[in-house]
Amino acid sequence: MADVSALLETIEAAVPAGVAFVDERLRFVRAGAGFAAVTGRPAAELAGLTVPEALPSLADRLEPLLSQVLATRTPVVGERFDAPDATEPGRVRTWRVDCRPLPGDGSPGLCLVLTDITAHTVATAFRTAFMQDMPEGLYTVDGEGRLTSLNRAASEMLGWSQEDLLGRQVHAAVHLPAPGGTPVPEQDCPLRDPAAAVDAVFARKDGSTFQVVCSVAPLRVGAGSQGRLVTFRDVTETRRAQLAAHHDQKLESLGRLSAGLAHEINTPIQFVGDNTRFLADAYQDIAQLLMVYRECMAPDLGEVAWDERTARARAAEDKADVEYLIAEIPVAVKQTLEGVERVASLVRAMKSFSYKDTAEQSYADLNEAIRTTLTVARNEVKYVADVELDLAELPEVLCHRGDLNQVFLNLLVNAADAMEGRGERGRITIGTRLDGPDVVITFADDGSGIPEHIRQSIFDPFFTTKGVGKGTGQGLALARAVLDRHGGSIDVQSVPGEGTTFTLRLPVDGRQDS
Repeated sequence: MADVSALLETIEAAVPAGVAFVDERLRFVRAGAGFAAVTGRPAAELAGLTVPEALPSLADRLEPLLSQVLATRTPVVGERFDAPDATEPGRVRTWRVDCRPLPGDGSPGLCLVLTDITAHTVATAFRTAFMQDMPEGLYTVDGEGRLTSLNRAASEMLGWSQEDLLGRQVHAAVHLPAPGGTPVPEQDCPLRDPAAAVDAVFARKDGSTFQVVCSVAPLRVGAGSQGRLVTFRDVTETRRAQLAAHHDQKLESLGRLSAGLAHEINTPIQFVGDNTRFLADAYQDIAQLLMVYRECMAPDLGEVAWDERTARARAAEDKADVEYLIAEIPVAVKQTLEGVERVASLVRAMKSFSYKDTAEQSYADLNEAIRTTLTVARNEVKYVADVELDLAELPEVLCHRGDLNQVFLNLLVNAADAMEGRGERGRITIGTRLDGPDVVITFADDGSGIPEHIRQSIFDPFFTTKGVGKGTGQGLALARAVLDRHGGSIDVQSVPGEGTTFTLRLPVDGRQDS
């Protein structure tokens, strides 16, 4: 009997639950140490107490259940009760109740096991909220990239159920195939490694695609290899709205520059018109001179002497001022062609500057983009500063060209505005250079500079030091957002009274955002 008692004590100590034995009158005969934590009483004090006396918070539901087991001799497994905690007033715990009749006809008692499953219940509810209620998509994969779980939002966005994908390679099913239909190699997948924010394109079950931003975290379960937990959200409409907003701001900038552009176009158009009118008058003079030549050569003049004929021709040449026409017509034609080319270059610059970006990056010549922006903004700058270009030879850069055009314009106009109030013309220097895998672009001016106390605020949306109607405070905020989107950076150095330099850094191969 001593061996049996020792065995029971060992089992009671090893089981992470309260284990007790009650007789047919529902009185405790024996209780393990775990039951002391349940009742708040030492185990030795429980012997002889009834269930309502030992467990008053559970008695209303527990006593009928135990009576049922005694009467039917049928075990009850996995019942759950919520009840106030006997050891922590005001706290409610969730209990799992397992009850079995003792074996043998001569043993009418019961074995009662109470397990505190509060933490498990909370964790299950938390997981359910993640898997069913969170608006972002979530899925988990094992170390081999096979799906282990998929939440409701992910299922709705992808068009796949968890059963469809369970055990399958998520990369092959979900990621956008490369051009030609071949899958992106799994080793090139940006979701292989933990990352805070990764831009990607996912494919739905029906083959349609959408843009997402993903976060990847490591996930280890048991002793197996490390898997990953991936959360993502659909940013397709957000990106479309951003593209539309950027395009609208470019059009707003063109609106501001329209008066200057009209002046830039009007000047060559004016001398094209003047030269064309001169050529029209010159044509009339030459035509009249040719008519005189024809008359002098006509056979019906009969016996008119040759000297008289040449005299008539010379008189017509003097009237037409042939020497003047010979000298001025080529000049007029050259100026006209230059004017037409100037207008054409302005139109090309406006068209290039107004380029509407798509979601995909493309390779662009940033030196040419800077020249184009300078052409468009020339009238904003030419009255206040001289612009010096120091452009090194650069490879084409994978980027969103239209966004960078807008950034260049904002920085150029800001530099021109910094010259306001100067008694002399300023200087703006725009430089480019290659620095390893990056292109570095600088916009430097010798204007008024930026006071130190506002330097940290200049990239905040709607922050501006310009007067009412001159600035919206969006230019530098947009510049930082565009550079962040490209995986680059923008920094500023400024000395009040001496000038400001903005330094842009862009990766040549662009940010890998599919």
